[in-house]
Amino acid sequence: MFFRRVPYKKLIHRRYLSSIHRYGPKPGEKVVVAMSGGVDSSVTAYLLKKQGFDVDAVYMRNWDTSDEQGVCTSEEDWKDVQRVCEQLKIPCRRLDFTKEYWTEVFERVLSDYAKGVTPNPDILCNREIKFGTLMERALEGVGEWLATGHYARVVRAGDQIRLFRGIDRNKDQSYYLANVGESKLRQAMFPLGELTKPQVREIANEANLATKDKAESMGICFVGKRKRFSDFLAEYIPQNPGVIVNAEGKPLGKHQGLFSLTIGQCAKLSGQSERWFVIDKDIEKNRIIVGPGSDHPKLFSDSLIARDFFWINGEPKEISRDGFDSEAQIRYRIDPERCKIVRANDSQYHFSFHNDQRGVVPGQYVVVYQGDWCLGGGVIDQVFKSDPSSDS
Repeated sequence: MFFRRVPYKKLIHRRYLSSIHRYGPKPGEKVVVAMSGGVDSSVTAYLLKKQGFDVDAVYMRNWDTSDEQGVCTSEEDWKDVQRVCEQLKIPCRRLDFTKEYWTEVFERVLSDYAKGVTPNPDILCNREIKFGTLMERALEGVGEWLATGHYARVVRAGDQIRLFRGIDRNKDQSYYLANVGESKLRQAMFPLGELTKPQVREIANEANLATKDKAESMGICFVGKRKRFSDFLAEYIPQNPGVIVNAEGKPLGKHQGLFSLTIGQCAKLSGQSERWFVIDKDIEKNRIIVGPGSDHPKLFSDSLIARDFFWINGEPKEISRDGFDSEAQIRYRIDPERCKIVRANDSQYHFSFHNDQRGVVPGQYVVVYQGDWCLGGGVIDQVFKSDPSSDS
């Protein structure tokens, strides 16, 4: 099966063309595309091939366990990569990162879950694997450019290379790239950043790519979607059952471990006439605390402390003076909120939000933006409600 020829102007937006011409390799140069077997990376390879780049493809094998139905999704994805590469007449290779993924990402994720916090493996994976080990091995002796199917943009501003949101705000993935360093971004290409998901689907259909009808991939990075993620974690984390209590300490049920529920999540307690949501965790007593309704007051906070913060283009100078007025996003696919950022100490930052935030989860990332420019992100360490009486 070969892809059909499609009118050039029908496929690629002028904004995409201009962004490539402003910054990046010139047609004819080598570009390595990280392909996952999905439609986004397939269209990425197709667009670059149509642009006249010398395209190679690489597939990462990061997980080797079959899913609940006994289907090895990694093997199926690899077959899809091969099909698309055969259509496009580009070489492809498979690199194994199961050891690196386990050590650099999954063990850290398990450690955090075991402590009762909720980590973000996708941000870790982008930093340590995709734009770490993969970029180094895939480009070694081959070229200088790695392209992926992320919905984000790389923009030159003077001597800086900046990370910007993709124009499709519903698919924008800059949040997950907030810990990728500027030196890595200088070698990165995101061809889908100037396109919307429907446009990408249209391109895949017009080009008759083998993955054109493939469903969106979901779930933890490279592990995939699981029927019950808590059951999956229980295979790797020793279970430490405890009690689920209300804010007054009254027992309402039991949990299999602090990792089994996340702040803001519905606890689904049997025998209860109303819905109860996780509002806190008592790690010392191994208790999960719940409150009635999704708008319980203790689900809302306006301040947090972030640790392990990474600034892509360096820390803003205003932070060391009077604080930095910006916007921050506490999870993927929500609108950023205005906030003030000040240094708490040498390794932590204090965020004060203009409006209350629901369900801020320790272990997740807070990512800072100015407009579409992503400045960086750090791990949420503490969450609290400020005392109005302390305001001047």
